[in-house]
Amino acid sequence: MLGGVKVDDSIAVADNMLRNEICDEVWVTGGVANLMVELSGYDIGLVNHDFLVGELGKQWYPTVEKAKALLVDFSEKIRLPVDLAANIEDNRVDISLEQLPVSAPIFDLGIQSIRNLSAAIKQAGTVHLNGPAGVFELPDFALGTVEMLNACAESEAYVVVGGGHTATLIMKRNLASKMGHVSTGGGACLDYISGRSLPAVASLEASARAFSMETQSSINIQ
Repeated sequence: MLGGVKVDDSIAVADNMLRNEICDEVWVTGGVANLMVELSGYDIGLVNHDFLVGELGKQWYPTVEKAKALLVDFSEKIRLPVDLAANIEDNRVDISLEQLPVSAPIFDLGIQSIRNLSAAIKQAGTVHLNGPAGVFELPDFALGTVEMLNACAESEAYVVVGGGHTATLIMKRNLASKMGHVSTGGGACLDYISGRSLPAVASLEASARAFSMETQSSINIQ
């Protein structure tokens, strides 16, 4: 499950996971869901589009191109929400994708999407979660994130959680003991599962290779 507003990182993770056949499905939430819904042909509204453009900055076009390719190549493995929750005059209003566009900001998954995601989590063998499902800091829009975490806690799956905001919320809700692993290194976790090199790991590997070469050289000399 990929959510939050680090959309470019999440798309890189999805690309690595799907193209290398590491995962069976990618469920998108938060800003990642908004982008994928838009690229699937729905008008999410100017306020939501502009927010994504502002967050991504120079990464907008490369992220969009990579996301489009994923939707073409892995349409059957990418799970989009079927409804969303918009903040209309400080009220939560759930709308289906068919009711888009909306002039208000989209702040959470809709009720049916939350149910679908929770059911999938409880049926999974392994779950990797990175990023909240919505603006969980606002009580009316915390439902998607809270129910997602509750489902992880209730699931028999091995659950790996990455991302500072998500990890903090898990700690506050006393759910850490029910997760397989909670990573507080959000950026490093994203780098790892997107296939990027981690500097510390790369240094250790280089040292191991050097040590192996020295040992072999010593044996040959003897």
